[in-house]
Amino acid sequence: MKFYASLRTALPLMIMVAGPASAYAADYPARAIRLIVSQQAGGGTDNLARMWAENVGKTLNVPVVVENRPGAGGSIAVSATLAQPADGYTLFMAGVSQMVLNKFVYKPLAYSPEKDFDGVAMLTTVPFVLVASPKSSLDSYEALKQAAAANPEKVTFASSGNGNSTHLVIEMLMKQAGFKMLHIPFRGEPDGVMATVGGTTEIMAPVLSTALPLIKEGKLKPLLVFNSSRVAELPDVRTAAEVGVSGLENIGWSGIAAKKGTPPEAIAKLNAATQKFLQDPAVKEKLAATQAIPMPSVPADLMKYTAQDTAKWQQAIGDLKLTVN
Repeated sequence: MKFYASLRTALPLMIMVAGPASAYAADYPARAIRLIVSQQAGGGTDNLARMWAENVGKTLNVPVVVENRPGAGGSIAVSATLAQPADGYTLFMAGVSQMVLNKFVYKPLAYSPEKDFDGVAMLTTVPFVLVASPKSSLDSYEALKQAAAANPEKVTFASSGNGNSTHLVIEMLMKQAGFKMLHIPFRGEPDGVMATVGGTTEIMAPVLSTALPLIKEGKLKPLLVFNSSRVAELPDVRTAAEVGVSGLENIGWSGIAAKKGTPPEAIAKLNAATQKFLQDPAVKEKLAATQAIPMPSVPADLMKYTAQDTAKWQQAIGDLKLTVN
């Protein structure tokens, strides 16, 4: 009898605890969702974000609005995300730069990827490609290496910003190959790419999804791909490993993160919608055209990749003695 009396006492409390979560699960999402992106409009990251927003918005039957907040290595976008409630209505387009690389570059870093975010889903991984301006005389990796070795810091390279993955992949290339170029950081990938197309800078390493259309139009010259194998769209372009540079394969990935404390019910719905997005035949066709590889996942995988790549990059970036204050 005591057991049943205790149960009668506990049931209202159990219902109170379970009730709000169940109601939230049923109601979410009840209004528009905002996805904050740390890159400018028009780049590969932004294009992927807009594909995801359109597709997931249809699945969840609410608008998903992309908001670009470029600058400061992604910290502006992170701050904008973390300033909002942890309710699943403000999400962050997370990449390896914001979740991993910034920890070693920005001292101090204004946020903690592990403490401030919950994983929602992985999206894609995509190779980087080393490209030269069509206005440059640099037509091969060997020509670049020779020119940069003969005149240190005379050859210029663009990036999406100090400490961004487009910056660090070239820093690691130069370290292994033994030459030095002059770094010119831009506010985002589109600005850096356009500077290279126009000849303001001579070299860049954008993601392949951004560079490929321009390569096909003759507006950028591909020198190397940072991938485990040659890519189908550029069969004559060697991998970095083929010229003796290792460890830079498949380093770029992206995913969706939410502010720490976001209800698991919201995260579960967003993850399910993302898996549907990645399996959509039209989406798969678009991703394949830019060599972007879908990454099916559960929510915990984003933080798993964050931890894995933190260990991978810690020594490499430390060896560069590169910090941005």
